[in-house]
Amino acid sequence: MKLGDPAGTATAGSGPTRGGLPHQVNHDDPQDTGIPVVQGVSVEVLRVYGAALVLPGLLFGVMSFNLAGFWAADGSEGLPMRLTWGAIGHLVGAAIAGTLSLIGERRAGEGHGFGPRQAATVPVRGGDDLPYRIKVALLGLRAEIRRADADAGIYVAETLRTWNGPGERVTVELSGDAAHPQARVTSRPLSRGQLLDSGRGRSNVNRVIEALQE
Repeated sequence: MKLGDPAGTATAGSGPTRGGLPHQVNHDDPQDTGIPVVQGVSVEVLRVYGAALVLPGLLFGVMSFNLAGFWAADGSEGLPMRLTWGAIGHLVGAAIAGTLSLIGERRAGEGHGFGPRQAATVPVRGGDDLPYRIKVALLGLRAEIRRADADAGIYVAETLRTWNGPGERVTVELSGDAAHPQARVTSRPLSRGQLLDSGRGRSNVNRVIEALQE
């Protein structure tokens, strides 16, 4: 197995286990900036509900606006009522979607980035069976493997479409020497415009990391 030179990795710090994952996780995305925990949680909450206001909150607002037309007065006389119901639907839809997404993210464990786009670099157990273990980890996500290049140390899979998303592209890139490799695990939504994923990106990265470090 030929592994590339490490790129963008940092020396793993030490500390207790967090979120069920070993402490040697290096975040590739600028999330761990040293801001207080309370402030970090507030930023995350604002990010989730802000995204929910864009979509699907806007969709709920349009639906409510149109539904109000059935009992609102015709023409300009009924416009204020339709706008009011549209605004209410917008806010209620965003609140529901944002809350469900936050619950999903909490259940998925520790985050490794911002929103649905997650990435982390971790040391993994080497050995001749590492390519096989990577494939098993990716297939465990209910995904289809699109690329498995053992010489380059690159593995790509796409998860199956669900009722609330088109799926994610999960990539494992190996670097370092064969005896002590590191793996960069990333999860990206297949839809570039997707702002919420209910923690699926977090879950994908965490599950692959756990499988490769066992």
